[in-house]
Amino acid sequence: MKYFDLTANVALHQLTLRVAFPNLLLLPPELEVLSTVSPPTFREFVLELGKLPSHFSCPSWQHWGDWDDIDKLFAERFAEREDFRLVIRTGKLYDRETLQRHAKERFPLLAERGCIRFETSHLVDQYWR
Repeated sequence: MKYFDLTANVALHQLTLRVAFPNLLLLPPELEVLSTVSPPTFREFVLELGKLPSHFSCPSWQHWGDWDDIDKLFAERFAEREDFRLVIRTGKLYDRETLQRHAKERFPLLAERGCIRFETSHLVDQYWR
């Protein structure tokens, strides 16, 4: 994924990344492609998480890894616009409060601007079966 170049795609509104939750630790370095997104129309990055743990026993950085560069990129290039959102989409979740707290800790700049939205979809669970 890190070799994609989205600069020419000037009509990109939303980008959805579907990932098993345990793989979040590995993703940030692979997401260099996000720096090639053209800002004019891009307004939603969806992180669709499957295979979530029943509870979160570790600190957020141990579950999520280092998303500081992505948080900074989104805050600098997109979050100035009121319509930009980082959507965290999950299926059925037992510890929603902790997941939301962890997401806000991993994306503090976006959380501060109110750009994070949480969604639940039964389709996520169906995909990961």
